[in-house]
Amino acid sequence: MKWIIYGSYGYTGNLITEKLAHSSHDIVLSGRNSVKLEKQADRLGIPWMKADLSEPGEMDALLKDAHLVIHCAGPFTHTWKKMAEACIRNECHYLDITGEIDVFEGLKKMTSLFKNANIMALPGAGFDVVPSDCLAGYLKKQLPDANSLEIAFMGLGGGVSKGTAKTMIENLGEGGVVRRGGELKKVPAAFSVKKIEFEDGKPRTAVSIPWGDLSTAYTSTSVPDITVYMAVPSSAVKWMKWSDKLSWILKSRLVQKLLNQLIEMKPAGPDQKTRESGKSIFIGTVRNKSGKTFTARQITPEGYKLTAETAVLIANKISDNDWKPGYQTPSAAYGHNLILEIEGTERTDVK
Repeated sequence: MKWIIYGSYGYTGNLITEKLAHSSHDIVLSGRNSVKLEKQADRLGIPWMKADLSEPGEMDALLKDAHLVIHCAGPFTHTWKKMAEACIRNECHYLDITGEIDVFEGLKKMTSLFKNANIMALPGAGFDVVPSDCLAGYLKKQLPDANSLEIAFMGLGGGVSKGTAKTMIENLGEGGVVRRGGELKKVPAAFSVKKIEFEDGKPRTAVSIPWGDLSTAYTSTSVPDITVYMAVPSSAVKWMKWSDKLSWILKSRLVQKLLNQLIEMKPAGPDQKTRESGKSIFIGTVRNKSGKTFTARQITPEGYKLTAETAVLIANKISDNDWKPGYQTPSAAYGHNLILEIEGTERTDVK
């Protein structure tokens, strides 16, 4: 069963590849940069094959006998559809590590095509959205008639990869998103700001963000009102609110180019020591129409370490013939305790 790691030489793709380097799986590295592929393949002793998503013939040659692909080449807004179409043509299971709402929504609309090809499409197989989707599923089970869901998270240690930073830059000035009455609703950036106690009794500022769970948690739970928060420094809130007013500047070609050049000067992402020592904390609360609530806390490994582990975990399940045809979310496919299979993860109810 051949696994394709596409975008393998990116920061997160490389973490996934390194985790698989000494496994028994038949791994092939791929992407459109042959120089980076050859260098990575020589270092890890793994075969490689160049393929450009814009060239259907190259993608068909890559995927024709593949069992699954772990798609790591973002920003996924520009890459998901071509990869999904290639997977359908070649009956190859689709995994990715996106957190972009539009990607989830687009793949969901293609579920009949995935079913007809008898394959599974499970985007968000990493930090976004495996832990939060599992938490959402757990909370819904505790309060089945919940009509409101809030999930907040914070990371302790580390930063973001170049790929994540580039996606964030591309989305500057786009405002925020929440789900209300079952529908995605555009709102201003930093639409909702609140203080949240994550674990140490010290409330932290958290701001609403357009996180992937606004799509996936709704698919998994059918809760109609969803807001996702991320802990940020208090000083960042004012900048986030101003970003809407400055969108015409932030989206200009010159500013986007300058910001991307600055990113290239930064480290690829958190180093190994940071990944091993860091952790992420999630707090989720559901509420029903009568005002009853239920809250749980979930602690996981650092986000990039977690992404490599969950992506490989799910890929292994698929290879073990544990999968469902069509578009799936992590908790819908594997249950809300999927995240607890990752060492270092714990979940507790908050009284």
